[in-house]
Amino acid sequence: MATQATGNPHPRQDKYGKYDGPENEPDYLRVSKGLRSWLLTLDHKRIGLMYLYGILFSLIVGGAFALLVRAHLWAPGGGIVQQDTYNKFFTLHGGVMVFLVIIPGIPAALGNIIMPIQLGAPDVAFPRLNLASFYLWISGALLLIGAVPFGGLDTGWTLYTPYSLESKTPVLVAVCGVFLLGFSSIFTGLNFITTIHKFRPQGMGWFQLPLNVWAIYATGIMQVLATPVLGITVLLLAVERFAH
Repeated sequence: MATQATGNPHPRQDKYGKYDGPENEPDYLRVSKGLRSWLLTLDHKRIGLMYLYGILFSLIVGGAFALLVRAHLWAPGGGIVQQDTYNKFFTLHGGVMVFLVIIPGIPAALGNIIMPIQLGAPDVAFPRLNLASFYLWISGALLLIGAVPFGGLDTGWTLYTPYSLESKTPVLVAVCGVFLLGFSSIFTGLNFITTIHKFRPQGMGWFQLPLNVWAIYATGIMQVLATPVLGITVLLLAVERFAH
């Protein structure tokens, strides 16, 4: 005799948007649809994916500048672009790879996706601050890459003034971008440190934490302690730019 299948293969939602059974609940990619649901999401996994997509795009941009630099150095003395343009390519390659790929790559992208799951936490400690950190990163990235249409930068990726005694390139625009990127890193580090302190499950001591959580915790401390030094440096550079 045939048995009747149990469970509803087509779950229905009530007026609060909840499904009729936990086994039928959709995953975080399908729980809500539309661009607005992604742009305003507070889900740590979705924010981590948006970080990952942005970082991969930045990696492509930085890699393109690296290929241009290598192509210029293919022949002795360079043969593709002028030396000033080469300096701009080199600066933008370093700036994009350091500030948009290396620094946020592990903590912001993989940390957002994996770390709360390893702790058994429902989300990070401050979901709205997490989303704000992402938009600060986007704003800083747009300002840093936005220096390209205005002539690029020729200061070196550190934006350190002795590399160019006098520069007519949009250094201030890039400095503002790096400043915003620094705030994004600080907020992300504070969020992760608080999450690890407050959302550890009962019975999980510090020596029971996964190594990845330890790595995210150490990275968060470095972000909180070291990034303000970078922020003060670029702020003084902006003040000097205005003063002269």
